[in-house]
Amino acid sequence: MEQQTVTMIKAGAMATILALILYKMAVSSPLFILPLLFFAPRFKPNGWAIVPVGLTLVILVAYSLYGSSELLRTSSALGALLVGLYFPLSSLIGAGTWILFPDKRLLTRLLLSSIFATLAGFALVYWFSLGGPVASGTAQFYQKLVASVTANILPMGLSSEALFLTVVAIVKRAFLPLFMGQFGFCALVSTLLIYRDDSSFQERMSRWQLPQNFVWIFLGSWTIVLFTLLVKIPILEIFGWNVALATTLLYMVQGVSIVAMFIRRKTPRVTATRVFALSFLLAFVPGVNLVVWLALPLLGVVETWIAFRKTS
Repeated sequence: MEQQTVTMIKAGAMATILALILYKMAVSSPLFILPLLFFAPRFKPNGWAIVPVGLTLVILVAYSLYGSSELLRTSSALGALLVGLYFPLSSLIGAGTWILFPDKRLLTRLLLSSIFATLAGFALVYWFSLGGPVASGTAQFYQKLVASVTANILPMGLSSEALFLTVVAIVKRAFLPLFMGQFGFCALVSTLLIYRDDSSFQERMSRWQLPQNFVWIFLGSWTIVLFTLLVKIPILEIFGWNVALATTLLYMVQGVSIVAMFIRRKTPRVTATRVFALSFLLAFVPGVNLVVWLALPLLGVVETWIAFRKTS
């Protein structure tokens, strides 16, 4: 057996095992595709890197079906299974897409990897909006689940039903940015690990920029959001919020890239990786996170008209 074949078998087995372990651990489950992306460059030709992705997908689906075999006789459990598989299936299909286009720009790879998540997400939302017996049963299933989990921890004045409706409203309007944030983080971390010894990659990170015309998607989607605040069109509202938040997230990344460039000009020893990591941590610090979520996207959008990173 050739050495390259042995290397690919070992890499595939390691990637699949690590992905399944991360998926089973609640804390690390959003990062379960990270090993699959990290080990992908070890496969020659590149297409063989799809094998561990497909194997992981088959195992996860089989495990979910086996674990729900008794419950699948009820329509609500079937709907809950479809909803529960949305993020893992979208992540794995996205990972396969990301791997298949190694020579594309990072933005192009991210957008291509998000196609299935986008189509499947809107299909699920539309299915729920129809209010059929399966969809209604699934909603009741999750409402009971939320009630049982939060029975003794809800603050006074907040019911489990109100909490459930709030969560549903958030997920409907933000499933796409939630996916892109989770998938994009895994893709970024894996890319940083792959190019950890490449100093030029730090420079490329500090010059990451969306296409100029992308701003019209940003402005158009937020215009739709404002319009739906006046005229209630549920499907249009969900579309507007998802696209608006997703593009805002991308402009936030561009804003971090701008900040990384300024810091590296003043202090070259500071890597762009450190700036991105610090920005990610600050995004979850109360008070400070307002700057991250508001100022950085605005900075990225303004660069459409002001060349902050113009070289002299």
